[in-house]
Amino acid sequence: MEYPPQSKSKATTMDPKSILRALCTLSLSIHAKGFVQVPRCSGSITLVVPSSAPTPTTNGASHRPLLRLAVDDGQSSSSGESITVTINTTLSEDNTRSLFAWIKCAFNYDGSDTDDVYAYYYNNIELAIAAAFGNNLPRESLPRKLLDMAMKKEGLIMTGGVNGEWEERLIGDAIGRRDRESASMGAMGAAQWSGRWMTRPHSLLNVRGFDSVDDWIQTLPRGCKRTLKRATPESQNFTVVDKPIKGGQAAPHSSYAHFRCVVQHEVRLLSNMYGSSPNAFVNALAEAISRFMGTTRMAGNVREYRDSNTGRVIGFAHEVAKGRTLRGQWFYCDDDAATRYVWFHSVSDLVRRAIEDDRIDVVDLGPSGSDAFTELKTKYGFKSVVDWPAAADYSGDFIYEEHQNEVETMGDEMIRMVEVLTKRQANREAKRDDKD
Repeated sequence: MEYPPQSKSKATTMDPKSILRALCTLSLSIHAKGFVQVPRCSGSITLVVPSSAPTPTTNGASHRPLLRLAVDDGQSSSSGESITVTINTTLSEDNTRSLFAWIKCAFNYDGSDTDDVYAYYYNNIELAIAAAFGNNLPRESLPRKLLDMAMKKEGLIMTGGVNGEWEERLIGDAIGRRDRESASMGAMGAAQWSGRWMTRPHSLLNVRGFDSVDDWIQTLPRGCKRTLKRATPESQNFTVVDKPIKGGQAAPHSSYAHFRCVVQHEVRLLSNMYGSSPNAFVNALAEAISRFMGTTRMAGNVREYRDSNTGRVIGFAHEVAKGRTLRGQWFYCDDDAATRYVWFHSVSDLVRRAIEDDRIDVVDLGPSGSDAFTELKTKYGFKSVVDWPAAADYSGDFIYEEHQNEVETMGDEMIRMVEVLTKRQANREAKRDDKD
């Protein structure tokens, strides 16, 4: 679980290469040189964009936007005019929905139609943020027109267009089990346990010495015990549902209902770490998009938290089991859930299930975004370990529920065939060695 919260305060299916291309285009300009340099106080950014949208008959390659996030210098480009956009750094349902509608247009574009001049612009995160969170965009400006088109496509500009069905609709690709496992490796820390390079220390809890979750709780400080006593579905009015991520199907958390949790979580986190500034806000939005797409492409299970009264998703924990380790892969919750001890319940529940599962020896909460989070995990018995693969065994297979991956794709079938052939070849070579 990468970032604990503060306890208080698609119709069209894309192939993996297409969606990764869109994601890289969205994120590259934001992350290439670290944090984007935007004014910390004024809330304004400067965009150089064409003065109006090109016609659909024009080839998109000749009208690519020349964009930058920078302090307004009063200069303009020959290919467009400088527009200083004031960013509204207050999250609302409207601007979060707008961002999601824009991002869906980007993910639905695979780059094959070179005459679609609008699709290219949807692949730019700077325009997306300006369109969804800009307070002063001219109605005839390109970002505003593109956003109107995206909102119309989603039915969000019509009265009563937003409903529970739209918020819960899954938009993720139907990804096979093997592809999901491959996508999970990086976040699980495979670079270190495969011997390629060192990653950050992971927070580990060995559960072999516990017979029950109560045994673990008894080892904790009094304050932690009080917190866990409050962190129950009954006292905090939430429900928890286990949703397996199945091979060959869309991820059960690839909806707007879950996206809004990721956005609120990242904006809250970066604001706490770096202060309330346009800089932190813009980067939090970019990080949220990247993390949302990442988690929906991976294997494992999702523990989904909903408000007991409204039924609305307020958070989710993404978990992966491999070898003899249960990994808390990601955790996200909205601002309301951040005050209802949801993260603490997710950790307690994770430890409980690990203790009850004879296949699991270690719970791994992964690296932390700051020393404060590492310290928080330490209070709950998780030790920060540099050589963590020596303590957390990831050498075995991924662990699934029964029938979790009964739907497979052709890609999975081919990978299994290659593995069978490889195993047969290894057996033949072993027999030859025995004869020799």
